[in-house]
Order: sequence, then structure tokens, then C-alpha cells
Amino acid sequence: MDKRLRHLSLMRCFEAAARHNSYSHAANELSISQAAVSQQVRNLEQGLGVKLFVRRGHSMLLTPQGKTLHEHVQRAFNDLLNGFDRIQIEPQSGVLIVSTTLSFASIWLVPRLWKFAEAHPGIKVKVMVSDELEDVRHSEIDVAIRQGDSTVDNVEQRLLFTDPVFPVCSPSQLERFPLSSPEAIECCNLLEANNPGRFSWEHWFAIVGAEYQPDKLSWIEPMSWEMAINSVVTGQGICLAPSILVKQQIDNGILVRPFKQQIEPGLRFTFIYDPESPRQQRIKLFYEWLKAELDAYFEE
Repeated sequence: MDKRLRHLSLMRCFEAAARHNSYSHAANELSISQAAVSQQVRNLEQGLGVKLFVRRGHSMLLTPQGKTLHEHVQRAFNDLLNGFDRIQIEPQSGVLIVSTTLSFASIWLVPRLWKFAEAHPGIKVKVMVSDELEDVRHSEIDVAIRQGDSTVDNVEQRLLFTDPVFPVCSPSQLERFPLSSPEAIECCNLLEANNPGRFSWEHWFAIVGAEYQPDKLSWIEPMSWEMAINSVVTGQGICLAPSILVKQQIDNGILVRPFKQQIEPGLRFTFIYDPESPRQQRIKLFYEWLKAELDAYFEE
């Protein structure tokens, strides 16, 4: 056996550090200290006699030799994973870990999971909430349901639906402050979640052709769609929200749409998973149930 293969034990640290361009992120992923990652990379460099990383600010960037090695290591790891998948295909029953945002989980997904459990009692769905998009190929996550597309390579992405975003408020709010025109909104508290991106009040004002004067508006900035929606339900103002999160409240008269104008195309909700996961049977069943449930919800 080639003596260089004695370095195989160091390759896991090298691959994680190269993928993240960071020793600290690699340490978090591997549940070891940053110093341990640094030492293992240093041992690998000494054993191979080449420099693999250079520091640039807070990042660790690959040298040309490091890039070459990383490409080969990734291919080798993928071959190993493919081999594992062939011999470790898990049965239909078992755990399925789903990651999504707090708002989608609490308002829409979790209240309906009893239906999936009833249809597939052998599959235990564990829901984890996060605003970060985890790499489903290198984490415990089996499925990620996210707004937008993943930038991670080698994952499968399926569009679940696109959803318009529009203003909503409580009936009592509308009684106190009749909103005859978009300009009349300046008398209300405007709620806008952190980092709204395209789904901001500024964008909505542009769509309706109204002047946007943020200094004349009263603002509340909740941390999530869910917090904004809960606030307007109690009459604290008016917020923008995607249909998926407010349709039921509108149908029940808890919320109203003071204006018909909406932001389109709206949010893209995507189903993301590792096509080589050994839990393909569970993932397939969950996707089929979720898609059917969503289609039925929007047809109501």
C-alpha cells in the first residue's frame, strides 16, 4: 500500500476546511476544536510536503495544490458515499428530519403533520426550524423546505409552489383607519420582517405607483413573518405576508386584504434533498404527501 494513504485519517478535516474555506466552520461541523482542525491540516501539509491553504482575512483559501487535492478527495468521498448508499438503503419506516423556517413550520406544516403520521405511521417526522439553508449532503437534515433555491451543488430541488405577497391587517384596524388608497397607509404601523429583500414595503409602494416616504411612516420590525402576522391579528398595524401563511385567517375573517395589489412573482418554496440519501423511500412519500396537501390547500 502506498505510504501516502496513511494520511487518510486527516482527509476529513481537510475536506471540511476546504469546503467551508474556514477552520472554525469545519470544526463546528466535525464537533472538534479549531485548533484540532489546524493541527490536522498542518500534519497533512507536512506529510505531503505541499502548502494546501493560505490565509486571506478570516478565510482559509486553497492553494493550487490544495484545489487539486480537494477535487480528488471530493470525488473519492462521493464514491464512498455511493457505495454506502447501495448497501445501506434504509427501510421505509424510521425517522425523517425536515428543516424549514419557523413561520412555515408553525403556521402551516406542523398543524397538518398528523395527516402524514396517520397515512404513514412508521415514519417519524422530526421538524427542525432554521433560517439557514443547511447542506443536506453534509448534515443530519434529510429534507429542507426553503424560500428560493439552494446554491449547494449536487442536491435535488423541486418547486413546491410560488406564492404572492400582499398587505393584510385585522378588520378592527381597517375600521379605525379606512384605507381608501395606498397613501393612507401612512396612518398605520407598518410591520416589516428583517431583511425582506424583494418583499418589502418599498417594493410594494413601487408596484402600486405610490410615493415611498419611509421617514413619514411608523415602523415595527419583527424577526419573522409569523411575528408580523400575529401582531397584525391583534390590530397592531399592517404587514406584507405570503398567501400560504394567511389564507386561512383571511377565509375565517380574522385578517383582511385592504388592497388587491400584490408582489408577483412571489415567494418560491422549494423542496430540497440529497438524491443519494439512503432514506429515499421516506423522502419520496413525504414529498408526495406534501405536494398533494399544498395543492388541496390552494384549491380550497
